[in-house]
Formats: sequence, C-alpha cells, structure tokens
Amino acid sequence: MGSIRHSIQTNRRLLVLIAGLLVIVAVLLGKFYFQQREENKALRLKILSMSENRRTPKPWSTLTSVSNVSTSALTAPVNAPVQPLAASATTPAQIETPPVVDQDTQTLAVTLTNQMRRPKNLDVKTLDQNIAIADEIISREPDSYSAYKAKLISLLVKEGKFNQPANEDEIESLLEDMAQFNIGNNSLARREATLIANTNADIDNIDNQLNALGQEREMIESQLNGLAADSPELLNANDRLAQIEEKEAMLMSNVESLETSLASNRAQIINEDVVEIPFMRLLAKNDYESVMSNAQTFIDQFPNSPSGYYYMVRALELQGQKAEALNLIQNSRLSPEVQESLLQRLQNESSQDPKNYWQKLSF
Repeated sequence: MGSIRHSIQTNRRLLVLIAGLLVIVAVLLGKFYFQQREENKALRLKILSMSENRRTPKPWSTLTSVSNVSTSALTAPVNAPVQPLAASATTPAQIETPPVVDQDTQTLAVTLTNQMRRPKNLDVKTLDQNIAIADEIISREPDSYSAYKAKLISLLVKEGKFNQPANEDEIESLLEDMAQFNIGNNSLARREATLIANTNADIDNIDNQLNALGQEREMIESQLNGLAADSPELLNANDRLAQIEEKEAMLMSNVESLETSLASNRAQIINEDVVEIPFMRLLAKNDYESVMSNAQTFIDQFPNSPSGYYYMVRALELQGQKAEALNLIQNSRLSPEVQESLLQRLQNESSQDPKNYWQKLSF
C-alpha cells in the first residue's frame, strides 16, 4: 500500500515538473514569436507594398476641393481660423464647432490639411483632433491615403513629443493599410506618400523661426481679452498678429521650396517611407541589435533597396563603427548613383538624434 502511495506522489511530482516545463517552453516560444514579428515588420511592409492587388489611392485634392488652403494654422484648433482677434467687449459669441461626424468631408479635409502643415509644432489636443478627423474621413473615404498618413503621423508625434506610447497594433494596422496602396505609377500619389521630410540646416533654421513666431502669436492672443476696444494696444496687437501670419506664410513657402529641391536626393528612397517607420522607432529606442538584424534581413531580401543599408549604417555609426559602415555601402549592390544619394542623406542626418525622428514626419 505504501509503495502505491509513493508511486502516486512520484507521478504527481513528474506531472507538475512536466507542466512547469511546458509553461516555460510556451513562454519562450511566445517571446520568440513576438520578437520575430517585431523584427520582420519592415520586411513584411516591403512585401505588402509589392503585392499585385494593391489599392488605388484617392487624391487628397478631390476631398479638399479648395485651391488655397491657409498655411499659417500651425496649432489652431478644429475650424478655428487664424486671424487677429478683437477684445472681449467687441468679440461676437463663438459659434460652437459641430461634432466631427456632423461636418462634411470637405470641411474635415481642409481642417486636417491646415493642422498638419508642421505636425511637430502641434499640441496634444490638436493631435487628438487630427486623429478623430482622420478616422472619420477613413470611414467615409477608405481609399484616402492621406487620411491614414495624417493619423499615423499624429500618433507618432504624440508618442515622440509627449511620451504617450502608441498602440502597437494600431500603428501596425495603419502601416499595413498604407503599404497596400499603389503609389508607384502616379507622381501625385508619390508626393502624397512621402512621410519623411527632407531636411538640412536651412530647413531646421526656418522651423526654429516658425516655432518662435507660433509662441509669440499664442502669447499675444492670450492677452487680447485684457485690452480695451479700439485702444492703441489692441490695434498694435492685431497689427503684429497680421505680421506674424504673413511671416509664417512666407517661411512655409520657403521651407516647401527647400524640401522640394532636396527631394531629388531621395528619389530612390522616397517610396519606402512606410517601410522605414519600424526602423525609425527601433532606432529611437536605441535598440541597435534589432535594427541591425532587421536591416540585414531586409538587405538579404532586397539588396537593391537603400533602406536596409541606411539603417544598418546608422546603427553602426551610432555605435562608433564608422569604418564598417562605410565598407558596407562600398561593398553593396547599390548603383553608384544610389550610393551617392544614400551617402548624402547620411551626411545630412548624421548629427540628428534618432529619438527625434517624429520631427521629420511630413504630411
């Protein structure tokens, strides 16, 4: 009888041990699965972008149907025109903005265009408004590529600027949706597909000026209600607001011209902007090992694509391995023209902090 009890206890211990081992194996397999899923995001997006059954994007201009959209509403709330304000004594009652679902598509698209001019300058409230507007437009116009892009950029700016982590499934879903649009055969679609703005010292300087003007505008607007109607102070404030708006419009025109001139340097890279987002987010986390592993897999599958090389080189350089980085490009299968373009991009962005990648996102 005692031997039977002993045998039962032994079997129970074995079962507990086996169950424990199975749990450990399941955890390890799950961890491996999610690591592989993370590492292969860029590659999966690239493959999706090459599928035959891609969607035709609906041009954003068909939604806005407006030839001249204000370029000065850098941080304005939904439907709030940027214009000099009168003192409270003479300001008419504000008309309450209707809910997003009750606004027509053109109004929503124009508002989104205004508010996405320089997304890195936006506050959390405006970014949330953009996300809500983009969701509504997508529900009505599911082939509007730019609506997906506006939502993605707003989520990533919130994550990078305000340290509000984005939902990984939501980001991945947006990227996969965007990767399945056919943008290669239409110049307008290619321009709309640009996610990563070209930049240099001149553009950075203009951005600094825009930020300073925006701060000055907000300060003046916050003081207007305390000024008497028709007072010299109110007139001066309104004059200065008009000057700021004019200056902002001029600077926006200048920066767009600079970005256009730089675009030719990334002609071979521009169609892979969606693919680059997973790389950029990993690099922002200083996860160089994942970046290099992901980039190597990407290079193995697409040796003529510069994106994998760019992020492999960036990861190497950030770890102080510049010689290895240079050899990688020289020994690549990239054409001399693409190598030159890649080296120029690396030079332009060598001093930039990868954590601030969200500042380069462009609508």
